[in-house]
Amino acid sequence: MLDDDDDKGMKRNQLIAVVLLTAVMFVWFQWFLPKPPPQPDASTAPAKTGSAQEPPAEAPAGKPGALAPAGASLPKSDGTQWPFLPPVPETLDSATDEITLDNDNLRFVLTRIGARLKRATVLLGSNNESSIQLVPETEVVADTDEILPLGLRFTNEAIGDELDRRRWDLVSSNLDGPSKSVTFSITLPNVALIRKTFQLEAGRRVMSVSVEYQNLEAAPRVLGMDTTPAYYLNWGPNVTSHDETKGVLQAFLWHTAKENTSLLTSKLTGDNGAPLVKTVDNTDWMVLKSAYFMVAIKSGFERAQGWAAGTPKDFRFGLGVPREEIKPQESLRSSFDIYVGPSEMSSLKAAWPTLPQALRFFDMFEFMDWFAKLLLGLLNWFHNNMGVNYGVAIILLTILVRAAMIPLTLKSMKSMKKMQLLGPEMQQLKEKYKDDQQELSKKTMEMYRERGINPAGGCFPMLLQMPVFIALYTMLNSAFELRGAHFVWWITDLSQPDRLYQFPWALNLPLIGSLEYLNLLPILMGVVMVISQKFMPTSGPAMDPTQKTMMNIMPAIFSLMCYTMASGLSLYILTSTILGMLQQHFIRISDTELSEKKKPKKKQHFYAAAQAKKRQRVRELKDESRRLITDRTKGNVPGAKRADADETKTD
Repeated sequence: MLDDDDDKGMKRNQLIAVVLLTAVMFVWFQWFLPKPPPQPDASTAPAKTGSAQEPPAEAPAGKPGALAPAGASLPKSDGTQWPFLPPVPETLDSATDEITLDNDNLRFVLTRIGARLKRATVLLGSNNESSIQLVPETEVVADTDEILPLGLRFTNEAIGDELDRRRWDLVSSNLDGPSKSVTFSITLPNVALIRKTFQLEAGRRVMSVSVEYQNLEAAPRVLGMDTTPAYYLNWGPNVTSHDETKGVLQAFLWHTAKENTSLLTSKLTGDNGAPLVKTVDNTDWMVLKSAYFMVAIKSGFERAQGWAAGTPKDFRFGLGVPREEIKPQESLRSSFDIYVGPSEMSSLKAAWPTLPQALRFFDMFEFMDWFAKLLLGLLNWFHNNMGVNYGVAIILLTILVRAAMIPLTLKSMKSMKKMQLLGPEMQQLKEKYKDDQQELSKKTMEMYRERGINPAGGCFPMLLQMPVFIALYTMLNSAFELRGAHFVWWITDLSQPDRLYQFPWALNLPLIGSLEYLNLLPILMGVVMVISQKFMPTSGPAMDPTQKTMMNIMPAIFSLMCYTMASGLSLYILTSTILGMLQQHFIRISDTELSEKKKPKKKQHFYAAAQAKKRQRVRELKDESRRLITDRTKGNVPGAKRADADETKTD
């Protein structure tokens, strides 16, 4: 335990770490955290999705196969010209027009009007109590004018999406057994017979759709033109996932063999606010994802074209079948797989092998995405293998993170202990250079180098928790596993604030916004952070007022920042703070001897070092010459003695 000798240096390191943490969090929330979509004012809210009040937009002239914006139709045909469409039904009867396909995971209601999907319910919970219906519903628009998923949109203007307004015949249905199927057909006299089959297997959240176009004409029929597809199987007008308030924006994802391409639905705006059309060739599958749910369409053929068109609130997306020339009495057959379900790894893997790539917590930072998935995997392991709820799993994850950081924590505590022992010398420097802050900083760093101390060593453990904090925040905000996850008592959804009590009034506060609920966990977190500060007494020079003020207000700032965040995140911080206090109490750091003062080696530039060697060599040569001259003068040189002897003999 850090005893009463803890000094101002330790507090300064903590303050540095807290300020850095706050700065990183501010940058993250300001520039990287997805903003929740603005909620339209009730007085200016647009008409209900799927409304047919606006006049249809026509495709540009002279461009066969050009696409009108989603929510609008290609020029409508009265059936008196090719392809001789049957009339639009005047009366509708849901009892005879609707048929249901279901298994343990999905319940699909299909309608004969357009042979389309009218309702798609994802069955969730032990008694389906958490089920959710993903197809937008309207009450004032008939099915013949409604935009519904899994319709056919031909790029030939003469057909367009007119088949969606006609009643198809029910050819066959198999509603028993593990594999259920329904087949619809529609005949264009002397032109084509079109069949659409829906098949749902047990144990999966995938429905297979096959489309067959049989040419009844006497001549070949070309569907599509060049790179323009024959037709699209599309989903529209949106997905009602009811998770828009999570701050995770809807996005499209096109998966190809080369790369994944994404586009936020909020970016579906062209010039002057016009609807946007985006296509991606050679798309294997395409997905629309929100915080908790996905709708994905996968092609069973090559060279599919992924397509999205419309506005941020009203759009269609799907896959296009390549251009094809169909000979008389022959058929064009295409198959698709449709995934409708949660953004949950096990369900995505069961759909098809590459679909888990659509689950991403971070688009910009690959490491952070991997780390968030690692944390989610650990939570799932604790939940599935230890039989604990996700709240307990978060506590266990916090203990695991703390345990993994013990070596760094011990190193940090030793570093702070060494800095504490340097207190007297530090005080002397402050008194000596109290009027020269620059020189004081220079001498302080020299002292740290002489004693082998890293002044930032005490900050590392806190800084290393930032990736955990950010990854856990993002994961908890959009991990389907945490949706509605119960912990204890009033905490029934770890992906939401704990909401102990709802106030009879609302108050706008900074960093919080509208205060409607009493959230207890963030308040407890702030209280424990204050106690943690008081738990570590200080001695020596008093903390300056600025540092003291910052340390006092940081718990309040953290509580405000976390007040409207997921309760699972507040639970993590609260648990981590308590574990830190216990760690300080039970882990004792003995007095650490300071390293002996050592003169720091000054690094020389290579040119200066070479010149120094040159000067040293010159000095050595001069010394050698001087020694030889001295020895010759004294007669100590052997060569000189022999020369003198020879001269004597000569004489």
